[in-house]
Amino acid sequence: MRSYVNSVAYAVSQSHRNLLEVVAALSRYDVPLFHEKTLVPVTIKKSELNTVLTNADRFDISPITFDSGAKFDVATDKYLFSYPLPDKLVSVEQFFNKLTFPTAVLDNNVDFTIDRTRNALVFNSDPFDNPAFLRSAIPALGALPDAEIVLWGFCGKYDYDYVFNQFAYAVGLKLSTSEGYKQLTNAIITGLINGGASVTALDTAISAICGVPLTVEPEETVEVIRWDNHGLFIATDKNIYRFAASSIPSVELEQVVPAGTQLIRCFDINEFFVGNTYIPAIPGDTQVLCRPVAGDVLTTNDFEGFITQDGDDIVLTSDGTACRAVRRKIDALAIDQGFLPACFYGDLTFENNGVPLEIMTDHPSGYTYVRFPVGGIPADVDRFFDEIHARGIADKLAAAVPCVPRNRRRGTLAHLLDKRVQPGTEPTAAHLPTTINPLQFIIENVLRNNVFVVRIVVSGLGQNHLGLYNVRHLRQLLPPQSAMIVVFELAPNIDKINAENNVYDALKLFTAAEPLNDQIPSTLIREVGINVHSVSGTCQ
Repeated sequence: MRSYVNSVAYAVSQSHRNLLEVVAALSRYDVPLFHEKTLVPVTIKKSELNTVLTNADRFDISPITFDSGAKFDVATDKYLFSYPLPDKLVSVEQFFNKLTFPTAVLDNNVDFTIDRTRNALVFNSDPFDNPAFLRSAIPALGALPDAEIVLWGFCGKYDYDYVFNQFAYAVGLKLSTSEGYKQLTNAIITGLINGGASVTALDTAISAICGVPLTVEPEETVEVIRWDNHGLFIATDKNIYRFAASSIPSVELEQVVPAGTQLIRCFDINEFFVGNTYIPAIPGDTQVLCRPVAGDVLTTNDFEGFITQDGDDIVLTSDGTACRAVRRKIDALAIDQGFLPACFYGDLTFENNGVPLEIMTDHPSGYTYVRFPVGGIPADVDRFFDEIHARGIADKLAAAVPCVPRNRRRGTLAHLLDKRVQPGTEPTAAHLPTTINPLQFIIENVLRNNVFVVRIVVSGLGQNHLGLYNVRHLRQLLPPQSAMIVVFELAPNIDKINAENNVYDALKLFTAAEPLNDQIPSTLIREVGINVHSVSGTCQ
């Protein structure tokens, strides 16, 4: 009777769980990632032990080196017991030998593991060697007999692509099921509903792509910043956040942070039309918005009015003392073929640094020709400045357009850089600046108001990041006239050596080989003299 009641209770409990999943699937925020089953029967066959599909080296996941003797697409002789993983099965907590009154149990990550990359169940010991698991003979396909075992799994999870089938299909986003996948889907849908890429939507989407969690609660206080065996550990009074060991914290102890704050340095968004750095407003200032740091912005209008989608990136905190985290200055930008016209072979790199302005007053065109150092293929750099100069001459010679203000300066790049108020002749070196900032030039004249930069620090990527190639899905959030440049910041691995304990310098003396001496007798030396003869002459 007890067994019958338990069996019925399991069935009713599973039906109730299925109903809750159906209700949760109606919301894109609550949709479950996996379907959960209390009891899962898994059948393994003796003939499928360590087959090619479950126990072979692969280029994408196997930690092997070149010429190590590995053979791809061939089952290895490793001391493992791998069997094919049932379709859609993601995880199981335990395996029992019987459904009622089990006498043997296998624990996940102790007695077995699930390798989803190879779709394999990997056991520490072969279940067929355990007499507690009952084997059943089955017809063999070949000459050898075959057998199977039914393992009863507890708390199994199946991946039926709930996120994609319910919501992600609408935005064309198909990835492996994960919490980050659901977060990215929600960020894109939220941005589309709200009419575009607000800073909040971009932060949420990029954090999902990078695998870096943002703070959840409206207000949290940082209490612990520590590294352990699993990486960086940051705890607040509300939640616990995990990051990669190479991450650099961007917060301090006892710091109070609002919702959506990034606790490490992993990514930032630089909008050129509002500068790229912020500080708290001037003391006593009644304005609500923050001001950019004077002299450290890339734009020329240091204190003009700010324009944002929703203002959440530059609004002061409730006490009026802090802005959004200060953004780091961009060192350089590489403009690729997406921004350049045809006939350019590579990227052009514009450095955020003062460089000398090259001035040529005797150019064959008859106009002053200027240029400055730009990274790239020399032929591309020459074409870039030649194109600017040719278009400037055409603009200078073209008839005035009625709708364009008459006070707009027209002409070549030298004309635009001329420091004179009303120049009447071609500018010379005395009329032009001696240095120029290439990045400032390209932003103020080309990228301003239509381009923003997302900088991603690769060392801060989380272990479960979705993959940086997924930034292409953010195109759905951007208006047609806007573009996003992604800069990946790489950091080299640095090894620290304690010179006092780990560095030894040993000097040894050894006797060098004696030099060889060759003696040449004088009889072998012959000197040829020079004789002077008069061939012709002229008497005067």
